[in-house]
Amino acid sequence: MPQPTELPAVIVLPVQETKLHTGNGGSLKKICLALGSCVLFFLFLEGLCSSLSASYKLFSPRNHGTLSGPVMRYDAQLGWVTVPNFYQKNYFAPGIGLRTNSMGLRAQQEFAIQPPPGKLRIICSGDSFTFGEGVGDDRTWCQRLESLDSRFQTVNMGESGYGVDQMYLWYQRQGVVLNHSVHIVAFIIEDFRRMQLSNYVGYGKPVLGLRNGELITENVPVPRQSRALPWFQQKRVQLQEFRSVKLLGSLVGLARPIQDPFNYGPSDQQARVIDKMLEQLQAIEKQKGSDLLLVCLPTTVHQHEQSGPAPAWRAWIRTESAKRGIPFVDLIDDFHKLPVTRQDSMFIWPDSVHYFAEAPGHYNDEGNEWVAKELYARLLSAPKIAKKPLQKQKTSEVKSTDLGLHRQ
Repeated sequence: MPQPTELPAVIVLPVQETKLHTGNGGSLKKICLALGSCVLFFLFLEGLCSSLSASYKLFSPRNHGTLSGPVMRYDAQLGWVTVPNFYQKNYFAPGIGLRTNSMGLRAQQEFAIQPPPGKLRIICSGDSFTFGEGVGDDRTWCQRLESLDSRFQTVNMGESGYGVDQMYLWYQRQGVVLNHSVHIVAFIIEDFRRMQLSNYVGYGKPVLGLRNGELITENVPVPRQSRALPWFQQKRVQLQEFRSVKLLGSLVGLARPIQDPFNYGPSDQQARVIDKMLEQLQAIEKQKGSDLLLVCLPTTVHQHEQSGPAPAWRAWIRTESAKRGIPFVDLIDDFHKLPVTRQDSMFIWPDSVHYFAEAPGHYNDEGNEWVAKELYARLLSAPKIAKKPLQKQKTSEVKSTDLGLHRQ
C-alpha cells in the first residue's frame, strides 16, 4: 500500500502569505500615520497663522476702535465728541484723512453764526454714516450735497456711535447757534436701539427720559468707564477674527431668545420720548424759520429683512412724522429698487485697507454720492430752497420730488 505523500509546501505557503500580509499592513499604517501627521501639522500651521493674523489686527496700533481713535474724547454730557481742530492725513487709510474745525465738526472750514451771503445752510445730524466713517472729508454725503448745488453750505454734525438722543443733544449744543435753512436728521434703525442704552461699546452715554411731560437727560454727568471693559468691547470686531471666539458667539446667539422686543417698534415709554423730542425739534426749527427733514438711511441688506426691526420702526416713524407734518424720506425703499450688485458696490467691505475695524459696512465714495443725489432730489421742494433762484446749476439729472416740506 503506497505511503501518504508529504505536503510541506502546503504547510509553508500560509506562513509566507501571512508574512507578506503583515508587511503590507505595516506599510499602510506608516502611510496613514504620515498623512495624519501632515494633516495635523497643516491644521496647527493654519491655526497659528490665523491666530497671528488675528493678533496683529487686535493689537495693531493703527487698528483703532472707532470710539477709541485719537479724534474722540470723553464728554460729560454726551459721552463722547470729536476733538476740535484735529487733522490727520491718513486717519482712515492711506490717503484718507480727517479734519475737524474749532467747533469739533468734521469740516475744512469754520462756520459763522450767519451763512455766507447768497448761501442756504443745511445742517446734517446723524451717526457714523453721516460723519463719513472710512471716507475723506469731501466724500461724505453731507459734503457731496453741497457740491451738487452752488446755493448750499452744508454743516456735518454727524458723530460716530451716536443714538438719536445724542444727535438731538449735540444739535442743541452746537447746531442751534448756527442759522440755517434746513435741518436733516439722518439715522439708521439701530440708532433707536442706542437710545435705550446707558452704555455703548464700553462708553457711558446720556439717556433721555420724561418727567411731568418734559424731556430730561439722565445718566449725566456720564460716568467714565473702566479701561479693561471698554478695551474688550472696542475690540469686538477684531476678536471675531479668532475662530473660537466666533464659534462661541454663535453658540451664545443660539441660546438667546429668538424674539427681540426691539423688532416690534418702540415701547410706549420710548414712543413718548421720541414724540416729545420731535416736538422740541419742530419748535426749534419754527423759531429759526428752518425746515426739518427726517431721513432713514439704508445699511447692509440683511438689516432690512422682514424678520428684523426695520419694518416695524419704519412704519412707526412714517406714521408719527405724518401726524406731525414732518417730511420723512425713507431711502431704504429706493435702495431696494437697485440691483444687488449696485447695492453691494455702495459699501466698504472687510477686505479693504482701513485702519478701523468698524469702517466696513459704511458707505464708500459711491454710497455717499448716491445718498447725496437722492436727498438733493427731495430738497428741491423745500420752501427755503425752492424760493431761492438756482445759480448756474445743472439739474437735468435730478428730478424734484414734492415732499410737502414746510415749516410747522
